[in-house]
Amino acid sequence: MRRATIMEYDKLADKLSKYVGQMNFRFMDICVKAEPGALLNVQVFVEGEFLKLEDCAKIAKPDDFNFMLIPQYEEDLAPIQRAVFQVHPEFKMRVDTLQVDTVDNNGNKQNHDVKYIHATMPEVDDDRYDVLKDAVKVVYDECKAYMETANNTSKVKFAALAPGEMPEDLENLDEALKKLNKDWNGQRDKLYEKKLKEIEEAHNKWLAENNERNMIRQEEEAARNEEAVRSMRLDADE
Repeated sequence: MRRATIMEYDKLADKLSKYVGQMNFRFMDICVKAEPGALLNVQVFVEGEFLKLEDCAKIAKPDDFNFMLIPQYEEDLAPIQRAVFQVHPEFKMRVDTLQVDTVDNNGNKQNHDVKYIHATMPEVDDDRYDVLKDAVKVVYDECKAYMETANNTSKVKFAALAPGEMPEDLENLDEALKKLNKDWNGQRDKLYEKKLKEIEEAHNKWLAENNERNMIRQEEEAARNEEAVRSMRLDADE
């Protein structure tokens, strides 16, 4: 197979890989769980320059739905919070205090209070459920369109290169292209289904918790009504 054909194949493979990677990165930015990748775009303005979040704070993930952003310097709390808000205004953020055990110069243990930003992912209620699914579908469809365009462009170039290739090489190329697209289409669809499942599970979690809250509220209202009726009966008996 000629160099030009192989180079065109490699270009197509790189494009398909890039488009799927970009799609996955955008999926991380559509936050359901606390994805560290969603913080990569956060730029913190500190003392006249923009820094990556990782350069001015430690990032911890206590569970699937929360971040702990611990600044290297307490004075950076507000800039960090503003920076995160600009990229992810949907995060619920508050400043908390963490007790850390340290040792002084004499080797004595002491407690030290460290302030940090606690960022919680918003619940996937009915409204957000629809918004998230629509956003993910848009990203998926864009990726699919880019991949189809890349394939169509390459087909034209492969057709122009075909007269200089041996028949068996063209057959091998056709099989390689089928496998290439099968692999990357499969990876793309797998990531899409995974994201949809993540949204679905988070929505089901909200539904269960919301139903529980409603049941508790109804039980409390029933108890208050029962107490009111009992009080009225006691007043009537008197």
